[in-house]
Amino acid sequence: MGEIVKVTCSSCRADWQCITGCGIMHGTLEAVAAIYPEATRKEIKECVGDTMFPVYDFGFHLSHCKHCSSITSVPILKLPDNHREFIGNCGKCGHPTELIESPESTPCPACHKETLSVRENGMWD
Repeated sequence: MGEIVKVTCSSCRADWQCITGCGIMHGTLEAVAAIYPEATRKEIKECVGDTMFPVYDFGFHLSHCKHCSSITSVPILKLPDNHREFIGNCGKCGHPTELIESPESTPCPACHKETLSVRENGMWD
């Protein structure tokens, strides 16, 4: 089960609602691959080949898009057997993003101060 989180800047009061983690619908690699563009789906399929039960780790993570100045969630698929990682683009503008490791040390996209905080706002599945 994933979390719905609210990211808020205490300086300018900008906020973003995002999802993190994953849900039941991501229980198969085929369902996860469907989130990505066609070219990436083909690459994922090539990586796992005919493996009946491929090992993978998947979840949505917070990221910062400098192109549209937003905090968003991006899908990250890890295939440990192939040492591959597939990171999705911004869901709003489609550009690459930077993953947020520590919200407290990430500059706010609106005011550029390091005053972001994250709190759980619900669950999703």
